[in-house]
Amino acid sequence: MTFEQAIYWIVFLLWIPAFVQGLFSVVDGIKFHRFIRRARDEAPRLFNSDGSFRFQPRAAVIMPCKGVDDEMEHTVAMIGRQNYADYEVVFSFESDTDPAYAAVKGWTRDWSRPIKFVVAGLADRRSQKIHNLLAALKEVSPDREVYVFTDSDVEPDEQWLGFIVAPLEDPRIGAATGYRWYLASGGIGAGVRCAWNAATTVKLHDERLSFCWGGSTAMRRTHFESLEIARHWDRALSDDLQVTRAIQASHLGIKFVPHALVTSSDATTLAGFLEFARRQLIITRICAPAMWRFAVWFCTAFTLGGTATFLLAVVGFMGWFGSTEAAWWGLAGWAVAMLLVGGRAVLRQMSMRLAIGNRLSWRDFCWDVFGTVTFAGGMHMHLLFMSAIGRRFVWRNIEYEMISPDETRVVRRL
Repeated sequence: MTFEQAIYWIVFLLWIPAFVQGLFSVVDGIKFHRFIRRARDEAPRLFNSDGSFRFQPRAAVIMPCKGVDDEMEHTVAMIGRQNYADYEVVFSFESDTDPAYAAVKGWTRDWSRPIKFVVAGLADRRSQKIHNLLAALKEVSPDREVYVFTDSDVEPDEQWLGFIVAPLEDPRIGAATGYRWYLASGGIGAGVRCAWNAATTVKLHDERLSFCWGGSTAMRRTHFESLEIARHWDRALSDDLQVTRAIQASHLGIKFVPHALVTSSDATTLAGFLEFARRQLIITRICAPAMWRFAVWFCTAFTLGGTATFLLAVVGFMGWFGSTEAAWWGLAGWAVAMLLVGGRAVLRQMSMRLAIGNRLSWRDFCWDVFGTVTFAGGMHMHLLFMSAIGRRFVWRNIEYEMISPDETRVVRRL
């Protein structure tokens, strides 16, 4: 075998995993689209004839706050307009000097529904978010049957609460969860964030891979207590992954609710996105190491295969190595892989437009599909390798060190 033939074989062997992953990604996209379409078709069964939700246990909506997010006024307004008969809202703050405290009080001045404001104080052994959540839970009215957790930077619609609570009618469901969709409105940072975040969405329909997302999660109070979530949170940093771990260790399930998908459009820069993504991946590496390792393998294998075929085409057409025929084969291999993952991105966009279509624009489509077939592989690899090093990061002006999923150190406040 000549050196040239050996290179062709290496490229081919690198391409096979990329091709297989591309096929599986299209299958995932089809399954996700069917899941979203089925959820849309079944949604009318959740309502009474008067348009109210059929299942409406007494609920408490809990929102931890720190600082004023770009669209927070809209978020708070939508939380107060839910199509739900009996719910109270508990806002929790680090201190009464937090700008969000006065802002939220002003925005909710004319509310008629039950509302509570909780000052949690400074966290010293857990994330400030969890500290705020635990303080809020102590003030929830004793007659509440369901806890619903949300974030201050999401943008739910008026039906969000009813949809996120609906699956809890089945006592075998440990938690119902939505997910965020970062809108591509804004500059390059927002567009890249949209493309990066979109990749996770198509996995949520698979109950084996589904996880709770803290910005849109509902639990029965009895399950929250029986699973001892407060104990799991005591020294933790991640609220949602701790809930996920506790539920996975029980006999209960996690139900993804497409109608509980929420958008987020807070402004960001490219540097801000990179810091955010690294933090999320470090948390995943520590709290869900198997998931993180799989992501590294999946991303590396696909990126190597795609890059190898593309380079074979480039050097062949430039006359630097190999034949023109081999270059055409390399280009064809690269095109097939890109068409497959691009097809999944198109299916993802079709699915999201069924779920939250009126909130998406052409920018979301372009960044998702274009990003998938151009820079996404390299970006994911870069972020995954960056997250392989270190346990410290900054989150909302607080530097943390994750010792383990169950132990957090507050390093300093910035």
